[in-house]
Amino acid sequence: FGRQSLADPHMPKKAKEERLEDMIPCIACLQGCVANMYAGKPLCCLTNPFLGHDAEPLKQAETPKKIMVIGGGVAGLCAAFVAKERGHVVTLYEAGEKLGGNMRLAAYPPGKGDITNMIRSYIHRCQKDGVEIKLNHEVTADFIKEENPDSVILATGSKTLVLPIEGIDNPSIIYGSDLLEGKRAAGKKVLVVGGGMVGCETAAFLGEQNHEVTVIEFRDTVGADVIHEHRVYLMKDFEEYGIGQITGAKVCRFFEDGVEYETADGEHHEARGYDSVVLSMGYRNYNPLEEQVKAIVPDTYVIGDAIRARRALDATKEAYDVASQI
Repeated sequence: FGRQSLADPHMPKKAKEERLEDMIPCIACLQGCVANMYAGKPLCCLTNPFLGHDAEPLKQAETPKKIMVIGGGVAGLCAAFVAKERGHVVTLYEAGEKLGGNMRLAAYPPGKGDITNMIRSYIHRCQKDGVEIKLNHEVTADFIKEENPDSVILATGSKTLVLPIEGIDNPSIIYGSDLLEGKRAAGKKVLVVGGGMVGCETAAFLGEQNHEVTVIEFRDTVGADVIHEHRVYLMKDFEEYGIGQITGAKVCRFFEDGVEYETADGEHHEARGYDSVVLSMGYRNYNPLEEQVKAIVPDTYVIGDAIRARRALDATKEAYDVASQI
């Protein structure tokens, strides 16, 4: 109830009135509450971007604008409902058939299912506020010219990070995002390349499905970017599923059945004999439209992973800041 009261101070009232769909859920991400509390910083909330702005309520727009939001991940969804609540006319465009972006994929590993509650809450808020949502709609510069919006918010997100390493473009290599989404299937014995949060959770996802998994990571430890409270449980998954670890390893070549890597002492080794190699070295920003759009609509903003792949909390904070100022 402590964290939930940060996510939604009005939760008891909504529950009493049986407005469960209006309740903003705590998804136990701990990004803006526990982490900031330990750091001595003001609290904020991934699911509730209004937390911390209680003394400065949203101001209604003096002149309602026609706003295009491009991208249906959490940054785009958040920007859309905040802008709509200020009185703007907002349309959100998503190139795919589903909303939620990479945040939706993050809900698939063990113990992460609650993340879908946040996505559902954001979608519900957009729908209730009257944001027009258009799926399967790839926005082009010509289309923007036709629509002639007053402002554009680019929230096109990020894509799998593919470093210039020999063999990495082999079509047999599976991207972690494609694996989680069910577009590609892995064999029994799997090598996950990348032992940050993305790679570790992908490994746990595979381990839960009885795959034999090994993670290879450049740093000296896996899950180094995972906050302590979550890493404890992630490491329990590693132990339960018998997930192997190769650390301090710089991957320098990809094969269909594994990789060649270099250790700190300069020696080269091979990890081979795997049925599948999964690439999970993180994400990089995807922002193909910015220059074209700014030439058409000067009042254009870029938010979230479209700037640089980071935490979801950074994306929603930027979405709130931009949408509250247009």
